[in-house]
Amino acid sequence: MFKNFLKSLIAIGALSALILPLIPAKVEATLVGNTNNAILKFSNGITNPLESGVYKAGTAFSIDIMVDTRNQSVNAVSVIINYPSSLFNVSVDYTGSIFPMEALSTVAGGRITISRGVTGSVNTSNGKVATLNITGLSDTAPASDNFSFDFVAGDANRSNVFLADMQGTAVLSGVYNARFSIDGTPPANVTNFTAAPSSGQISLNWTNPTSDFSGTRILRKTGSSPANPNDGTVVYNSNGTSYIDTGLTNGTTYYYAAFSHDAVLNYASGVQVSANPRDTIAPAAITTLSAAALTGRTIRLNWTAVGDDNTVGTAVSYDIRYSTAAITAANFSSATQASGAPTPQVSGSAETITLTGLSGDTTYYFAIKAIDDGSNAGAISNVVNARTYKTADLNNNGIVNAQDFSILLSYWGSTARPPADINQDGYVNTQDFSIMLSQWG
Repeated sequence: MFKNFLKSLIAIGALSALILPLIPAKVEATLVGNTNNAILKFSNGITNPLESGVYKAGTAFSIDIMVDTRNQSVNAVSVIINYPSSLFNVSVDYTGSIFPMEALSTVAGGRITISRGVTGSVNTSNGKVATLNITGLSDTAPASDNFSFDFVAGDANRSNVFLADMQGTAVLSGVYNARFSIDGTPPANVTNFTAAPSSGQISLNWTNPTSDFSGTRILRKTGSSPANPNDGTVVYNSNGTSYIDTGLTNGTTYYYAAFSHDAVLNYASGVQVSANPRDTIAPAAITTLSAAALTGRTIRLNWTAVGDDNTVGTAVSYDIRYSTAAITAANFSSATQASGAPTPQVSGSAETITLTGLSGDTTYYFAIKAIDDGSNAGAISNVVNARTYKTADLNNNGIVNAQDFSILLSYWGSTARPPADINQDGYVNTQDFSIMLSQWG
């Protein structure tokens, strides 16, 4: 059949040359035969001639059959390739072939047979004969070539290239076979996958597997963990061991999944973590706290507001503490917490609170902390103290009435700081009388 096809090509007569790109100087595959005349080879567009490649099981890849006519005009080619059909599924595509005329094309029983020609002739160093579309059916890592040209130098009934010399002279002198490995096994999962939150960002860290590893793909979602390597927003896809995911919203829970993969993108099952970014910058320490007694039962505190982040913004709450003993950072939490603390205003605003229900003629110590929306508490403020006025119940009978007023009058004008000097300013006068009236009854 092929000899009749060849004779018909020879009878056509006129020849024309077709020049294609040169072969790269670096030869990767092992030559079978020699390069004295025409050469057949495989190419994947990267390594030429192709020696080997690793491909993913179940995913199609394409390999071109190429010819180098060694500066000779040819008009026909015969290609016979043997391969393990139990491991590969193959179909042939002739799009872009320099030999547009088909005489024979079969794929059966692990054997590919191609016979094609051209009207006229071609002269090329790297012309495409056909494209093999290959799908690996199962894992294989062969030790030798598994796509091999059926070639014996000088045998015109095997793979060959034929001169456009009106005689059909066979000139194929060498071939480059190829070896393909199929990998359907993913690497192990990453280990030690952690997520550490801070303000507006989450720091991710992990340990990559040590074998059959090419990279790690990390995806992010809200609401649930990414279920596969395409479920969510890809935040990282490389071979490092850490990444900081920025631009996040404080208070939102983010779910991450890390999928390690090999060079052909077999993905491991994936591991998950989640974290909730939060504000980690505490408000500044309040340094402007002051205290002043108003009555025998009340003291007013004043201070200037600090921010949410140091001195910027607005804090969320105040923790005000008081005690009859000096307050320090160490005992702040054990001091009595004041109720009714005001809602913080923007940084720089004046703040105040009046504490009631205190004991008369008693020294109290005060301190305060500002707290932000991330529950970060600022450092303890400056510690101040004030002494409540003496109670207007001068006779200690449990009620402020005319009897106490009579005692007050008996000390009127005194500068000896008697018990009737309720506000302890050194005088018994109308100010003390005013305090007494505030406590009357």
